[in-house]
Amino acid sequence: MSAVAVSTQMSPAPRAKINDVNESYQMNEMLINEEYKIWKKTSPLLYDLLCSYSCEVPALSVNWLQEFTIEKNDNAESFISAQFLMGTHSKDFQNHVKMVSVSVPPTLYNDYTGPSPSIPNNLLKSRQLNIVREWNHPGEVNKLRVNQFNKLFATQTNGGDILLFDLKDGDSKTHKSTLKFHSKEGFGLEWNPNVSKKNLLLSSSEDCKIALWDINEKLHPEMKPTRTISSHENIVNDISWSRSIDSVFASVSDDSSYQIHDLRLTTGPIVHITDAHHDPDSENNFNFPINTVEFSESVPTLFATGGSDNSIQIWDLRNPSIPLRRLTGHTAPVVGLKFHENYLLSSSVDNRVLIWDLNRLDEGEPDKRKADYVDPCLAFMHGGHTGKICEVDWHPVLENLIVSCAEDGLLEVWRPAHLGDEYIEEENEEEKEEGGTKSDDKKESSD
Repeated sequence: MSAVAVSTQMSPAPRAKINDVNESYQMNEMLINEEYKIWKKTSPLLYDLLCSYSCEVPALSVNWLQEFTIEKNDNAESFISAQFLMGTHSKDFQNHVKMVSVSVPPTLYNDYTGPSPSIPNNLLKSRQLNIVREWNHPGEVNKLRVNQFNKLFATQTNGGDILLFDLKDGDSKTHKSTLKFHSKEGFGLEWNPNVSKKNLLLSSSEDCKIALWDINEKLHPEMKPTRTISSHENIVNDISWSRSIDSVFASVSDDSSYQIHDLRLTTGPIVHITDAHHDPDSENNFNFPINTVEFSESVPTLFATGGSDNSIQIWDLRNPSIPLRRLTGHTAPVVGLKFHENYLLSSSVDNRVLIWDLNRLDEGEPDKRKADYVDPCLAFMHGGHTGKICEVDWHPVLENLIVSCAEDGLLEVWRPAHLGDEYIEEENEEEKEEGGTKSDDKKESSD
């Protein structure tokens, strides 16, 4: 009897917890939908270009191709046809890597010298994605990366293998080579950006290891790594090559550390910071996993890390133990980073893509004692997704053109309005002042 009585008395508690969870989930969904409606109403004021596509199978990874073409429609109006690769992730359907083309205004190309800067009518009438090519992919495409030098691209599978595809082979519908080493799936993948080492590929995985691959022109059906690194104690989430030293790269892990490696040495990482992400304002000394890392394109010693503490840390190799700056703006773990000139893109589980203006680093961190504090480096917030951001990419040539994909199945091509306009205004004012000074000098000399 007592056992029955006890179970009867305890039964309402779990049911109450389930009701609380359901209510919290419903409230969160309502909040997401309400924020999306607000963003949709204000989006005409926020963007120079915004195209949103609902994919049948959600994309997990996107990467722009560098080449593009300037074409003309039936009305002899010029437009740009840009292309990117996207990899799908589905457990129920055949997965693919797709080459996709999208039409954008010619004014996005700084060197455009055509007769008309107007937006072509065909862009207004039809914004459909055009699937140019497809490759079959075994399982989900965790990550894909294009080698802009030799037109190969690599993908990470959900089984640990890395696959190589050849863009130059117009008839191929499958991969050319399988890179065998990792025993678990991963999301860290990057080609060396330096032309002298264009054949080097790095990968990292949930097996806590990093692999270096030397990809020559002749692709073998199966390949092994030329070197492996096991310096992390937990999942290695991401890696990034230095843009200035072709043998140096960074890695980040669930073990809360970032490491800097030099392939010229075999003695382990040259920098190993074990507590790179923690909240300095918290009494808790807990160190958070680090999810992503990216070297700057324009400043050789600068790189950024994003962690599960919802923050981004900016680091300088000249003083690697202390972050140069902490960027705060996301409300959930940061999962992706991408530099472009002096801007930094960040993506997060909070459904947001933020753009940071690193020219404002000297303005200092915001005062968190104020309820409405905003980081002065925050230049733009993209709120067009209602699910976790999977990946974001800057176009390497076309000005401020961005593609983003998320778990909500939406793929969006967009360009923020007025990004960098304040610097153009400052330059114009300086030119006016210089012109005024010169004219005053001329006047004085004539007198």
